[in-house]
Amino acid sequence: MSIKNIVLAFDGSAGSNKALQWTIEFAKENAAQTHITTIFESMANVAIETASNVTALERSRRAHIETLTDSAKTRYAEHNLSAKVVTLEGNPADSIIKYAQKINADIIICGTRGHGGFGALLLGSVAHKLVTYSKIPVLVVK
Repeated sequence: MSIKNIVLAFDGSAGSNKALQWTIEFAKENAAQTHITTIFESMANVAIETASNVTALERSRRAHIETLTDSAKTRYAEHNLSAKVVTLEGNPADSIIKYAQKINADIIICGTRGHGGFGALLLGSVAHKLVTYSKIPVLVVK
């Protein structure tokens, strides 16, 4: 099986940074295209009286995501590779799976734990959902 189209789930955590490094090496060896996905979870359901605070917080979160993705793209460039960066909205696992299906990804790569609550418990809730629900093969980097 040839793997030429990779989706990397990236949130800047230690686990996703390990997955990023693994993906860089894999992409180099296989001349594969990488789609680095980050997730923006909207705060649209927050009470109206705090709307201005929500807007400021969302701007800050988007800036943080941009910093993370710029760092990931720089790491790719250091290896003479390029990657497409995509910021998805919504539930992380669902959004990643839908995007991977849309682009006909050959594999989804993620770390064992991200920035989820309680250290995202053992495997991590996003990684667990990806492994459980994706029809596309998932590689979890430890």
